Amino acid sequence: MKRMRNNHNTSRLPVHTRKPDSNRDTRFEDLAELLPQIVFELDENLKFTFFNWSAIDIIGHAYDEQAEDRTGIFDIVCEPDREKVRQFFTRIQNEVVSDHCECCIIAHDGREIPAIIYASPIIGEKRISGVHGVIVDISEQVRLEKALALTNQKLNMMNSVTRHDVLNSITGVLGLCDMLAATTTDSDAKELASGIRGQVVRIKEQILFTKDYQSVGVKAPQWQGLCQSARDAASAVGHEAIRVNLPETDYEIYADPLFGRAFYNLIDNSIRHGGSIRDIAVETETIPDGSLMIRYRDDGCGIPPHEKQKIFEQGYGKNTGFGLFFIREVLAITGLTIREKGDVGQGALFEIMVPAEAWRKGTPG
Repeated sequence: MKRMRNNHNTSRLPVHTRKPDSNRDTRFEDLAELLPQIVFELDENLKFTFFNWSAIDIIGHAYDEQAEDRTGIFDIVCEPDREKVRQFFTRIQNEVVSDHCECCIIAHDGREIPAIIYASPIIGEKRISGVHGVIVDISEQVRLEKALALTNQKLNMMNSVTRHDVLNSITGVLGLCDMLAATTTDSDAKELASGIRGQVVRIKEQILFTKDYQSVGVKAPQWQGLCQSARDAASAVGHEAIRVNLPETDYEIYADPLFGRAFYNLIDNSIRHGGSIRDIAVETETIPDGSLMIRYRDDGCGIPPHEKQKIFEQGYGKNTGFGLFFIREVLAITGLTIREKGDVGQGALFEIMVPAEAWRKGTPG
């Protein structure tokens, strides 16, 4: 039996149904006692054979190591998560892999503690003899995530209200510009009214952009079909005379939910600035380092060399100057990058690099 500590009750001893068979076991147990996380070992039936003092502090259960009916891992897992945890340990034992699983465990005072279980199989002489691992309390992380989500929600609400009020005021200014132009015969006054109206419209477009930009990164990234995203974007933009060619092999991209807007903005950008556009193509290529290259090209006039970097800067462009800046920000959330590599006179060519961990094969496009 392991030695007691002065600051613990004698009835709260760590479970340890096997005696250390070497100095190595003793060193492992001594090290485990120093860790603030729960360190545990389970037998093949997922019953505890060992856990450290941190487990007793958090879970608060007392065990008799001689008891035949020993407590198992599921006795400290919240009811809604037990089936998920059961499948998790079954996979570890059957497939002989290390993995982790997020769940809630039950503290001695009834609190539900968000946690992550990291576990791997114990390999015996002829079979898997159990599982060992660590349980990490992530209560603080979850609390901070909830607080951040609430803060973002309040900021977005404030932004929405402010934007609504400003747009109402802008609508009033545009109406006054139209009334001024209609009531005066002075050509200079009409020209000034037209100039004022143009500037106000530009301000309106910039404010409308903030509606999209405040949504970037608000929702968790998700897997999205490449072909479907491009297809939906082309449909939203319109211009049926333009043909959009998609790759035969589809891929799923792990990106912000606004990933589809990247293609919408690229297509819109081609139509606005590319001249007479007839064909747009989305192509893919797997790179030796495991990345996926997505190429977007059109048959327009192309982009001059001195503008290739500037087009991604905020405020650069013939309209609001937010389109390509917005694309770069959306893609960067999950590590995707974008650059322009086309030649003048041969069309625009945007290359989107997707890291190995952010893509997987999907269904045919």
